[in-house]
Amino acid sequence: MLKAAQRRIIIPFLIPALALLGVFFLYPLVKTVDLSLNEFSRTGTMRFVGIEQYRLLAGDPAFFNSLKNTFLITIIGSCMLFPPAMAIAWALSQRIHGERFFRFVVFAPVVLSVAVVSLMWKFLYHPTLGLINPALESMGLGTLAKIWLGDPATALAAVTFVSVWHGIGIWIVLLCAGFERLPTDVLQAARIDGAGEWRVFWSIMLPMMRDLLRMLAILWVVQSLQTFAFVYIMTGGGPFGSTDTVGTLMYRVAFDRADFGYAAAIGVVLVVVMLTVAKLLNKVMKRDDLQY
Repeated sequence: MLKAAQRRIIIPFLIPALALLGVFFLYPLVKTVDLSLNEFSRTGTMRFVGIEQYRLLAGDPAFFNSLKNTFLITIIGSCMLFPPAMAIAWALSQRIHGERFFRFVVFAPVVLSVAVVSLMWKFLYHPTLGLINPALESMGLGTLAKIWLGDPATALAAVTFVSVWHGIGIWIVLLCAGFERLPTDVLQAARIDGAGEWRVFWSIMLPMMRDLLRMLAILWVVQSLQTFAFVYIMTGGGPFGSTDTVGTLMYRVAFDRADFGYAAAIGVVLVVVMLTVAKLLNKVMKRDDLQY
């Protein structure tokens, strides 16, 4: 009787969320699947071809190159993002002098648009007009000067760094919130028992924050698999396809070749990959609930 009453109360609150989910996620997804089963001509006519687009996709080296680059951005970006974000969030949680100023500094890039950040760093990376190579040479590190966005060996890492630099403030804020909700009595008890700060951090703080870290990892994977704007503005997928991602490939196929069916097939596969990776990551990192 109680559960039936609870359902009657809950259902009206779910209706707006379900309506938004249906309009902005399920309908576009179903429509994209429908488009992927058709072939478009340049005159705008479409012809049903079934799974032909997916068969072509399975043998397309450009798609697998873009998928590889997308996963590389996810892995390289996670290494660039989480260690410094965790260190900065931990430092800010120590109530240091000027905490508000430092919080502003680390969060400031987030308010800038992707286009502005991309163009700014594109200038900084410029081999002759930019500031990075002259700065390295002035410090006696001229051997490290590169054609950052023009070299296939460095272009992907350079673009990934800009993406991380732009968004790291959000992750730091979330991690700061995680540190602040830790029970201070548990931490103080560990310190009184003789545990050092590193021991407290590694053995107590991290285990208590594992649910937050799991969610942040999943969010990062989903976000990085959708990488598009930074790559499109800074390199356009070059040089030689070394920074081409699934997003940039899908854009070119749709709007340069007007092959909307093939682009829709790429989009459907990307959604399946994202859901699969997120599900696996959630299953691998999930642990029993920790009560404190």
